[in-house]
Amino acid sequence: MNYSELQKKLIEYDKVKVEIFTNYLKALEADKDKDGKLKNAWFPYFKEDQASDLYRKVAKDNLFIDGDTITIANAYGKIGVTYNYQAYKNLVLNLYPDSKFDIQLVHEGDDFTLGKESGKVIYSHKINNPFAIDAKIIGTYCIIKNSRGEFLETLNMADIEKMQKTARATNIWKEWYSEMVLKSVMKRACKRHFRDIVVNVEKLDNENYDLEAVTVDLSVQDKIKNAKTFDELAKVYKSEIPNLKGDSKNKAIEMASARAEELRELLPEYKKENEELAIEMLKKAGKIEPLLRIWKFTDDELKMDLISKAL
Repeated sequence: MNYSELQKKLIEYDKVKVEIFTNYLKALEADKDKDGKLKNAWFPYFKEDQASDLYRKVAKDNLFIDGDTITIANAYGKIGVTYNYQAYKNLVLNLYPDSKFDIQLVHEGDDFTLGKESGKVIYSHKINNPFAIDAKIIGTYCIIKNSRGEFLETLNMADIEKMQKTARATNIWKEWYSEMVLKSVMKRACKRHFRDIVVNVEKLDNENYDLEAVTVDLSVQDKIKNAKTFDELAKVYKSEIPNLKGDSKNKAIEMASARAEELRELLPEYKKENEELAIEMLKKAGKIEPLLRIWKFTDDELKMDLISKAL
């Protein structure tokens, strides 16, 4: 990423915000896991034009990609932006600065009542054990009050699971489950009661969701999305997909195909010198004999997979 070139492309925007965006991209580029490997293997393929285009799309709503409330996500090779519940909240505040919000999780054991009377939201939420560890979530609610009126939205666990199933980037749900539940209810509240001001945000954020994926069990989705090689993906395909039926099976096949394409884009370019280097490394590791016997019968895709792992 040429950051000087990127900043030139965004010269008409607030310099401080563009600098925050640039620093966020630099963090994405350098971020590594505990083994010292780059977390965002897709980043080298992410170019200045793509980054500036995403920034411009978000800026239409007087918001910007700050790496906190609005972030960049990659799912099945598609790079887009994702908004958290605070971003939706900021969007409403931009037009209705008098807005008051109450966005909460309801846990098992809480006392919660909710109703509306003559357009007024009436509710009570008593959190009986605020310091409980791993307290079970049973639902969530969002209440918004401003000059436009008083609005409420709730989600039960069935609603939440459906939203989780349709998410392309399931790892976000694993790492930030509570935050994603809060985002889901805020997203639903804004879509239902403030549709006129969230049209652009919804269009961008909905690219992170696949409504047809609701038919595929979360455990199967996780195995497909977490496959790191073609070999791992093939094992998932053989063990899971034959057990599925109808729309669920068709969607799982589509997801596996998309993951294969994503893996293909991350592999190094297939070159003869890479093949020779990989063979030499495998020889030193004492793993080459079985491979040599089948190498000439192996297709280029599997060769690239083996070379990638060796390198």
